Amino acid sequence: MQETRQNDTTAKPNAPGWYQIYFAALLETDQQKAAQLIERAKVAIRERLDDLQFAPAQNPRELQDLGSALTYLEILLDHIGNDGERLLWD
Repeated sequence: MQETRQNDTTAKPNAPGWYQIYFAALLETDQQKAAQLIERAKVAIRERLDDLQFAPAQNPRELQDLGSALTYLEILLDHIGNDGERLLWD
């Protein structure tokens, strides 16, 4: 039996909303669009962190994932718009 594999360019359909926005930001190759998506993802992550103050995460790793995602987005954002530099994912 052949294993079916999810397309690497598609976020998991049952992934939280913040993750889907984060995933789209990581895959965007246009610098202007990427910057906008990164900012949108950062807002979604911060909103989720605010939500977790009132209700515990269903996934025990979610807090760690949220923190890591913010770190990675900051790194990507730092590399956008630097003269002569390409995006990390180019």
